[in-house]
Amino acid sequence: MDEEDVKAVLPDAEDLRQEQRRVYVPSIKDFAADSSWKESNSSDSGQCDYAMRLPGERYRPTHFWIRVDAVTDPKLIAGYYREVAPGASMKMYGADLCVINGLLDGNGSWTCRKGPLMFTVGGHTTTTFEGQYDAAPFIWRDKVAPEFIRTVTAKVT
Repeated sequence: MDEEDVKAVLPDAEDLRQEQRRVYVPSIKDFAADSSWKESNSSDSGQCDYAMRLPGERYRPTHFWIRVDAVTDPKLIAGYYREVAPGASMKMYGADLCVINGLLDGNGSWTCRKGPLMFTVGGHTTTTFEGQYDAAPFIWRDKVAPEFIRTVTAKVT
């Protein structure tokens, strides 16, 4: 995912800034050998954060992030996904499966898998979307985040 992809989903975004973040996840090899969590495994740039400004923001900038949770054989991804993304998964947004994290939280994220990739997408905004009276975080979770998921899954072959 790059800045052009973000602008395709949010064309009114201004002052777009990108940062890489460290993530702590077991390697898929370690997971295959032992599925228990070990914080010692990490990746320096497994998460990409984007900060931007959208029209109508009230008090903090819009923030979008995507984290690569695992990349490997699709069978291992399926097992890993079941372990770290429990819940009612659905085939949607071009992914093999997706599950929403924090259903009652409008700033919730989605964890999805497609083929050899498992990833999580999240974000938040204080902007007011068309047709809303106030900032609507559920619009972000239910309308905007799925567009980012579609963008990512379209790139996975």
